[in-house]
Amino acid sequence: MAGRAGQQLVFLFDENMPARLAHALRGLGERCVHVGDPGIGLNNTPDEAVLAYAGERGWIYVGRDHRILHRPHERAVLKQWEMGAFFLNQSLNKSLCSITTALFRNWPEMKRVAASQPRPSLYLIRETSVRALPRRRLGNEDEHGRRQQG
Repeated sequence: MAGRAGQQLVFLFDENMPARLAHALRGLGERCVHVGDPGIGLNNTPDEAVLAYAGERGWIYVGRDHRILHRPHERAVLKQWEMGAFFLNQSLNKSLCSITTALFRNWPEMKRVAASQPRPSLYLIRETSVRALPRRRLGNEDEHGRRQQG
């Protein structure tokens, strides 16, 4: 499935996501990488740098950390690179089984929206569905957290 301008979709799993899950999807032929994979080496890297790494490559971010949406400097990276990002619903953060079940159940929809929806875009992965988050979650602040006009 192609993303922007025919580019293949690649999903980057943050270190707060199970590496085994990204590897399992890759074993099934999906284009998934984990921040800790050889050649990536982004373990223990600030979220802002992980997001920039994915954004520079046109990759889709997958993670658990909703706090990214509350940090102006991290939201700015999502906007700057016009990224697609998926965040696990907090109720799924309980076990590897619930995370795996939700991700596999929603994978076809995640690929569809990542390939077809304009970016920047934010999505919440729920137990049985993927829900778009309002673009206003990206905020309208500058890098210092001040509200911009317009």
